[in-house]
Amino acid sequence: MTEESRPRSQSELASLANSCPALSHWFSSALGQEILSQQLALTQPLVEGLFGYHLMQAGVTDAVDFAACSRINHRFRLATCPEQSGAALVEFEQLPLPSESIDIVLLHHLLDFSHHPHQVLREAARVLIPGGRMLLMGFNPFSLLGLSRLLFSRGAYQQGNRLRAARVADWMNLLDLQAERVERGFFRLPLQQRDLLDKTAWMEHLGSRWRLPWGGFYIIVARREVARVRTIKMNWHTKRKPTLAATPTSPRVAARGKHQKH
Repeated sequence: MTEESRPRSQSELASLANSCPALSHWFSSALGQEILSQQLALTQPLVEGLFGYHLMQAGVTDAVDFAACSRINHRFRLATCPEQSGAALVEFEQLPLPSESIDIVLLHHLLDFSHHPHQVLREAARVLIPGGRMLLMGFNPFSLLGLSRLLFSRGAYQQGNRLRAARVADWMNLLDLQAERVERGFFRLPLQQRDLLDKTAWMEHLGSRWRLPWGGFYIIVARREVARVRTIKMNWHTKRKPTLAATPTSPRVAARGKHQKH
């Protein structure tokens, strides 16, 4: 694992609850507001096309409601710190929700600033129903924005994990989550002055048009795999009755089942 994709140690990274107020303050800056506006613009059409009964949203700031455009009636937010609004203040390494109970899970930079990003993702996958969708946003370490985080590691924003989209997709694959789509945004220079940000808008148009891989953030849309059920034909030469068997939807899951059987 490279330095850019390795989660930082607990001694280097503040807890998610302690980092949340500082991160929320950073997202209220000119640079943070620009990133939030781009994330909202990319997320809205994705959320509008998803259906279900329950949508769970959680992130490091509650300044933007990414699920406001959803057609799902039951939408709720879980808070990461007391300063945030939400249905409940929880520990995301152990969600107080039953397994396979949520249709849509939306995570905003939780993996970037968690001591245990693997466990946060595992819990989010656990509560997701088969066939449900996960929308996960994270910072791209291989970008101009990621370079600034690497060179200037003073504030809470710079102290997060450096997780590539490909690395997160690999983690998802181990949890029976199939990454279907990856969107990227913020290709311009990470400047705090609004007028200078506006002058680098041409970089945004160029990166979006050519779908360049070095956007400052990524959005992964993943689907939890569903096991198909098939009927096993009866062998008339035996007394065994026909049975139902679950067939995995991916070769990786099938291989894992054979290994466990042996």
